[in-house]
Amino acid sequence: MLLQTNSGKRKHVHLLSELIKKSEVSILCSGWIKLPGLEDLLPSIDSALANGAIITVYSNLKETLEGVAPALASRTGLTHRMVGSRSRALHTKIYYFESGDKYTAVIGSANITKGGLSANEELSVTMWGTRGDSLFLDLQQYLTTLAALKFA
Repeated sequence: MLLQTNSGKRKHVHLLSELIKKSEVSILCSGWIKLPGLEDLLPSIDSALANGAIITVYSNLKETLEGVAPALASRTGLTHRMVGSRSRALHTKIYYFESGDKYTAVIGSANITKGGLSANEELSVTMWGTRGDSLFLDLQQYLTTLAALKFA
């Protein structure tokens, strides 16, 4: 387990960009998404998609700010699901990645915003393991719950 902050040279944007590029599956869950923060991740997203990755993005309908939905909708192989007003607000910040039989999860406070990825005081925990281990099973259970939310 490692701690990630936005202090120093290595910020959340660098960690997430690297993980997106090298993963076959990426799940990005952020209640708030603002276009400047998303734009920092788009080169990695585009690179991963070009290599056949499957990417799912979860966000709140009300906090998916101007320009984000069209930017995500224009990318083949990417699914964007926005939690609507009929569900509880999505406050989770989990970034989950799989490649082969390995996974990595980054769980913490950073939204996909310029501040969340680079400037704000944020803290996340990075965990990893092998498909089938106990943390993997717990993460899969949560991700299944997430996928079952009511979307707009």
